[in-house]
Amino acid sequence: MSKIDKTDLENITLIKKELKLKNVTSVKIKKGDYEIELSSQNQPLSLNPATSVASPKNPSTNTEKIEKSPSSENIVKSPMVGVAYLSVDPSTPPYVKVGQHVKQGETLLLIEAMKTFNEVKAPKSGIVKKIIVLNSQPVEFGDDLLIFE
Repeated sequence: MSKIDKTDLENITLIKKELKLKNVTSVKIKKGDYEIELSSQNQPLSLNPATSVASPKNPSTNTEKIEKSPSSENIVKSPMVGVAYLSVDPSTPPYVKVGQHVKQGETLLLIEAMKTFNEVKAPKSGIVKKIIVLNSQPVEFGDDLLIFE
């Protein structure tokens, strides 16, 4: 039985953005034993057949915590259109990692626009909860880049 790995989840995120940008209503992807169907009509992600990551059949017995959405002040947004880079070059480690404490003004990532690299700095001190953007991913003005805790 196949499992969804980190790369698959990153690809799903990219595909969802492309669906939104290109006004495509849905796409279906098959890999091994599972099938993923994405729709831009605010429908939940469906996985077939049931795998270890599929949602439970009876949601009333689900005891997982529902993650509340972060406040807008904890989300770092793209200040420009360009390409996001998580490190100076591919051979160096990223500026920040999930769980890392950063100080206000510390560089989080770079955005290349018109052959100029612009530093995106931390607006406040905090812990990096989630890095949304992928390395070398094109970003638009206002796109979410990462979330602070």
